[in-house]
Amino acid sequence: MDRTGEIEPAQRMNCLGTATPEVDIRVAAFTVANDQISVLLDRTDGIQQLPRSVPNGVESIDQQARNLLRSHLGYPERYMEQLYTLTVVEMGVWRIVVSSVALIGSEDTPTPPARGRWLPVSELDGLSMGDEMVIEYALFRVRSKLDYTTIGFHLLSEEFTLSELQAAYETVLGRKLDKRNFRRRMSALGILTVTGSTRRDGSHRPARLYRYQPEQDSSDYLTPPWATAQEGS
Repeated sequence: MDRTGEIEPAQRMNCLGTATPEVDIRVAAFTVANDQISVLLDRTDGIQQLPRSVPNGVESIDQQARNLLRSHLGYPERYMEQLYTLTVVEMGVWRIVVSSVALIGSEDTPTPPARGRWLPVSELDGLSMGDEMVIEYALFRVRSKLDYTTIGFHLLSEEFTLSELQAAYETVLGRKLDKRNFRRRMSALGILTVTGSTRRDGSHRPARLYRYQPEQDSSDYLTPPWATAQEGS
């Protein structure tokens, strides 16, 4: 098997002596704080890994992934979508991994989860190949969607400055953005409202606080209604 997760037929038969894979659900949840993007990790039997479970046959895969994440966070996520399905051999077991990506809003520091911990992506080490692949693909998806959707707003607190918004984008993308062009683009979206409040950042003059208005966001056409029908569950 190579880095893409492709498995030779003979290798499939060698995994537990069967050609039937095991299936699990994994979630890569990201948050941005202190100019770092962090991912939520669990520790089971001394092994650091992404939150995971096996299909229970009662809930849909999406709803089970959502409940899995919320049981770790202790509070609802801001954004979540099914990511990718991959095949991988881990510890001699052939697995089909159904992955999801989620975004969690943060302020100065991430809100501590009920289970697990936040770890900066730059400090990840010792994860299974499947978890590494899920995180890599999830970051690729989020970075790509920053360009044509508004999912970046879900990484912020409910009220934020334009500087904080730009900093979140720059942290995820890993590069600096032109301030004037960025603000022109955000203003043109028509989905921000001025709250009337301000926030002082260091010695700078107080900056206006904004709020994201999802009800005016036309990019929600990217997700079919049935995919989010159970979000409030």
